Amino acid sequence: MSVPGNLDDASANYHRQKTKLTSALSALAGSRWLTALLASLAMSLGVTLAYAPGRLPNLSGLSLTTFGLPPLDFGVVGDKVKEAAEAAQRQGAGEAAAGFLTTHADWIPWINWVGFGACLALLLGNLWVMTKRRGYTRG
Repeated sequence: MSVPGNLDDASANYHRQKTKLTSALSALAGSRWLTALLASLAMSLGVTLAYAPGRLPNLSGLSLTTFGLPPLDFGVVGDKVKEAAEAAQRQGAGEAAAGFLTTHADWIPWINWVGFGACLALLLGNLWVMTKRRGYTRG
């Protein structure tokens, strides 16, 4: 991203980036792909709560493109999130998280409950968005 020369260029760049972010979020919210992903996460967390409450579900390697969703352009915000994730991996965030979970193993059922509740709430919200956007269905 280049440095703007004047205020009009900066304002135009801001509006372009804002449009990219809102259009990507609008495409994601209410999509069938997000519904399937949230339902899978809610089921995974719920089954883990029922049968192995002392463990976290294995969610490694998940990405939206893995589930067939086309890559979305979130603009500068998406680029900054990718840079932050790479920096966290370089600085050992995975090992720190594993150490935290080892230290606080009694919190794992609560983490599962919170994750399950959040996924369920997001799933219901996404279903609500779907019904508001589509007043009728075909087939």
